[in-house]
Amino acid sequence: MPRRPQNIHKAYHAHVYFGPESVAQARALVEEAGGLFKVQVGRVHEKLVGPHPCWSCQLAFSAAEFEQVIPWLDEHRRGLDVFVHGLTGDDLADHTAHAYWLGNEWPLNLAMFRQRES
Repeated sequence: MPRRPQNIHKAYHAHVYFGPESVAQARALVEEAGGLFKVQVGRVHEKLVGPHPCWSCQLAFSAAEFEQVIPWLDEHRRGLDVFVHGLTGDDLADHTAHAYWLGNEWPLNLAMFRQRES
């Protein structure tokens, strides 16, 4: 069972995952979130970026917005999976220990973070 998001960090990223068949749905979701909440909407990446195993779009927001953004995303994601993580300054911990999911959990490519530690 994926870990549900918890409001225990100062700031968050929520990465909405999608594929070719759901890009329009994802784009509409993040644009609506950007209009409703104090979130920074990132680019809609129709390619793999960073550790993410799917196409994605990032929403950045503070702990003050968490209690409004997360339930809204969960209610409106309509089958899309959303990876949520805290921002602590430790990228590896943020994508493992501070990782939460709305929907299904996906395996992340963490090699890029482990290489930085070497």
